[in-house]
Amino acid sequence: MAGGGFVEVHPAGRGPNVVWRVVSVVIAGVGPVIAAFGYGDDGIESGQLVVGGVLSLFLVPVGIGVWRGATRARRRLLRLDAVGLPATGLVLATRSDGGEMPEIVVTVRISGPDVPAFDTTVTVRFDPVIRPGYELTVLVDPDDGTFLIRDFDDADFVPGS
Repeated sequence: MAGGGFVEVHPAGRGPNVVWRVVSVVIAGVGPVIAAFGYGDDGIESGQLVVGGVLSLFLVPVGIGVWRGATRARRRLLRLDAVGLPATGLVLATRSDGGEMPEIVVTVRISGPDVPAFDTTVTVRFDPVIRPGYELTVLVDPDDGTFLIRDFDDADFVPGS
């Protein structure tokens, strides 16, 4: 979580995000499909119709949220590509998150020529090269404060390029 109005971008991808679109449609469609089959079998008094209706109340909004989240992540990535200011992230501290999956919590100071310095904390997969003093490549949107630590989250980025 970043402070001072800065928001970390977790990219879904710059493309059409077909997998996330399919997942959202499946999530949103489960309840109505169950309800339709229940209505077709037993009419208005079907238990399956009730279950499908209740599931629809919860799953349709979740499916819409997944769709919107993928759209928002794509839009932010494309905007960062277009107007993002280059910055450098300096790893200040690392610690294990204590979970079963090897992840580390990294405190990073992000700064650049046109970017005011700010500190943020991100959780990433364990990588032995990430230690205090390690430098990262970052893009920061000057208008809304979103940022992308390219070394961690950008599949299109090759470190050192």
